[in-house]
Amino acid sequence: VNITVFSSGVYSFRKCCFKEDDVLCINIFLSSFSGFASVPVKGSCGSYCSLAWAFQARCSISAPWTVAVEQRRQSSFFNTLTADELWKGALAETGVGVRKGRGKRRKKKLRKNLNRGQEIGEGRSGFLWPGLNAPLIQSGRVQAVTQRKQEERERIQSEIVQQRDTWEKKRKIKIKREGGWSGKCWGGVILDPPDPGPNGETYQDFEARVIELKNVFTMNAKEGRKKSMRALVAIGNGKGAAGFALGKAGDRMNALRKVC
Repeated sequence: VNITVFSSGVYSFRKCCFKEDDVLCINIFLSSFSGFASVPVKGSCGSYCSLAWAFQARCSISAPWTVAVEQRRQSSFFNTLTADELWKGALAETGVGVRKGRGKRRKKKLRKNLNRGQEIGEGRSGFLWPGLNAPLIQSGRVQAVTQRKQEERERIQSEIVQQRDTWEKKRKIKIKREGGWSGKCWGGVILDPPDPGPNGETYQDFEARVIELKNVFTMNAKEGRKKSMRALVAIGNGKGAAGFALGKAGDRMNALRKVC
């Protein structure tokens, strides 16, 4: 890709590679200076050192870092979206169907953190970048950019996937709680003591016990059939001080947290 610069009768030649979106901005910038002529160019990516040199030498720019050139590589539509936006579309967390409670019997997909197990500089291509994911100096010599073998790349990728699955299994392990009056029901389950009061009062000698925890459904025009949890908890210290509280929330743990 050639960019020809004419200034004060001096012919200067530099070779650079830019994307089409960047070229439009560069041509507009160059056209604002007298004596500069730019041509449309095409390319994938490249170095901007020659462009910075031209700006410094021909445009009387004191330092090359005063010109900020951003390089963007968007090979597809999905590269323009964030991870949260992609997961929101894959899991269908928004929409009329979700608001009205449709598709409840479908097995819910869990969001995964795909950044876990990834290291800076590591990728599917398997390049070794000195100073990033490889030693910069080895045996007294500066290392060059190399590439791993195909077998080693496949082994590293399989280890990352296996490690990610292990973390997901650990997250799904449930801690066994103390049982209630019968079976797995929440009635009779003992909760932690209430939080300290605003004046420093503590309630360590109090005991909170779940009396009732059940689902409550309401209907409205916007969201349709909406589910919430209602918890009834009794608390006392066995010395004559007792009380009860009623809490409602969207899920079980928040409802219990409100009453304690």
